[in-house]
Amino acid sequence: MKKYIKSSGFTLVEMLVVVLIIGVLTSIAAPTYIRSIEKSRATEAMNMVKSLNDAVYAYAAERNACPPAFSKLLVEVPGNANTEGTEVTGKFFKYMLNAATNAPIPGTNCGGVVAERLDVDIYRIWNPYSTAGDKRTLACNGDNDEAINTCKSMNIYTTETPF
Repeated sequence: MKKYIKSSGFTLVEMLVVVLIIGVLTSIAAPTYIRSIEKSRATEAMNMVKSLNDAVYAYAAERNACPPAFSKLLVEVPGNANTEGTEVTGKFFKYMLNAATNAPIPGTNCGGVVAERLDVDIYRIWNPYSTAGDKRTLACNGDNDEAINTCKSMNIYTTETPF
């Protein structure tokens, strides 16, 4: 009579089922993870735009003129500046000084700062400084559906442009 030795391992079918379940869960979770990462990057840009606009206002209030370059502001912008110092390109966004010509900073003749997403679905974040009773502190628009969805996920989407 043959004795069967009980194996303590997993069968091939069991392993394939586990791999299949992990694959399905990953395919469900990955898009949500990617959207949350993009939203956190946009939130960082929103905070930088607010800080930079406050610094532009402080500069203009003190000197009665718009700042000629980011280096003149009290806020340091991480990234590489262009030769004029009016644009700083960071890892994920390009910040443009006095670029929001359709949204000047109240009390100044200076256009606001605009943050433009680099490389992927291009969208722009700026402060609209609306005087029509609109309570938005920031606005965002994009070039395609994915960029527009990013703006909508932050509840700051608009069809307006900063330029």
